[in-house]
Amino acid sequence: MIDPEHRNNRESETSTLQQTDLSTGAKYYTGIDWASLFFRLLEKIHWILLTALVCAAATGIYVKTCVTPVYQATSKLYIAGSEATISLSDIQLGSSLATDYQEAFNIWHVHEMVDERLGLDYSYSKLSGMISVYSPSGSHILFINARSEDPEEAKLLADTYAAVVQDFIADKMELRRPQLIQVAQVPTSPVSPRIKSSIIKAFLFGGLISAAVIVLLYLLDDKIRTGEDVEKATGLATLGILMKQDYSQNNITHLKKSHASSAAHYAEIRRDLSLGYAGDESINTICSAVIFAGKTIKRIAVTSHEANDGKTYIAIRIARGMAERGKKTIIIDGDLRKTSITRQYRIEHTGSGLAHLLSGQCALEDVVYKTNIPNLYLLPAGEPIKTPLPLLTSPDFEELMSLLAKEFDIVIVDTPPIGSVIDAAEIAKNCNGSILVLEYNKETKSALRYMQRIMEQTGTPIIGCVINKVDTKTISQKRYYSQYGRDYGYRAGTTAVTKKKTKTQTKWQKK
Repeated sequence: MIDPEHRNNRESETSTLQQTDLSTGAKYYTGIDWASLFFRLLEKIHWILLTALVCAAATGIYVKTCVTPVYQATSKLYIAGSEATISLSDIQLGSSLATDYQEAFNIWHVHEMVDERLGLDYSYSKLSGMISVYSPSGSHILFINARSEDPEEAKLLADTYAAVVQDFIADKMELRRPQLIQVAQVPTSPVSPRIKSSIIKAFLFGGLISAAVIVLLYLLDDKIRTGEDVEKATGLATLGILMKQDYSQNNITHLKKSHASSAAHYAEIRRDLSLGYAGDESINTICSAVIFAGKTIKRIAVTSHEANDGKTYIAIRIARGMAERGKKTIIIDGDLRKTSITRQYRIEHTGSGLAHLLSGQCALEDVVYKTNIPNLYLLPAGEPIKTPLPLLTSPDFEELMSLLAKEFDIVIVDTPPIGSVIDAAEIAKNCNGSILVLEYNKETKSALRYMQRIMEQTGTPIIGCVINKVDTKTISQKRYYSQYGRDYGYRAGTTAVTKKKTKTQTKWQKK
């Protein structure tokens, strides 16, 4: 029989937590966090410098060993005067004819004459590519630059072109013969390649390419690392963060065996992971957020997208934190396919659990175990089954959750990962709220949106997210989480007085 009170509570739960509507993509934040981008580049600076150095070294080796040096020689012609006197008209005429004189170097006959005088067998296109001529603005001097792999040849080309153009202008163009004012010198150093310049350019190019790749990867990065990532992607709140824990034997706490361990319906939790002060305060922060979610939030489903995200660990820690606050708390192992609570925490009990209860093999009193942690009770999964959905979607499970909400202050349900099976959504239908556990630098924003969409379809408000296994080795994460601690702090919660509940007999209870 379905409890009418449960239905009424379900209708009032929607107003308890404000959730983000994902019907439109406009509510997603798509801007660039320039500060985070800067710190990402800063923490990757060693890769940028390494790439720049590799490019510079490769360029230096290539230029030194594979590129043939080119030498340049320069001769100069003065085009404004004569051997006698220079008039104002000569100067004005020289300025106007500077362009015409430069064009003389493009005439094929000039190149042919140079080729004949030097006894070369070069083509017209090759010779024209070895010569360049220019006249500075306002000047009457032609600079004749000749380039060649042989410095002696570069000098001969420059002087020969100057002499040939002198004759060509005087004979063919019937203009005043330009004066040779400087013969070319044999160059002693090449003009190209310039090794230092090439190395510097390669260094800058390599650094820019590396930085561009890092920026591109940053823009394409879909991983969840901070509470801001969660909020920008979905609008959900981050209840707390837990640093990556050391699972070495030194951090395993072996709990003392209780004298009541031999009593019936008793589960002995034999070991736990020591969190330290920061970890304990993080759990306190999460528990405080759950309490402030509202009085109607009593049945809470804890899920994640994939296995090994730390969902079971977070569920146990929240349950234990609530129990330490004086709240009568029960944790349900809702993973009927592959339970892990009893194995990880070495919990000793008789063996009956949720699967046995829902299949009618035992009563509720047979599967609710008091633990050696005050105010904490356990309802284990029992025997693993391959098809638990018929049991989780039955009216019996809904009635069970309603009854437990009356008997306990807080009901925490550890559910299977929602990215693998739909069990978590079916369980959440009978809860007042849900908590999504995200593994740092593993969960993607698209996976988080998928989780949010599925959980919201159940009609169960999402209380918020917990980021687990946070690693603060990088500069950007140290900056963010140090600021997170300063802004929000770790607040220990207050202790609540446990209220006595009126026991209601059901078909699972022994008469």
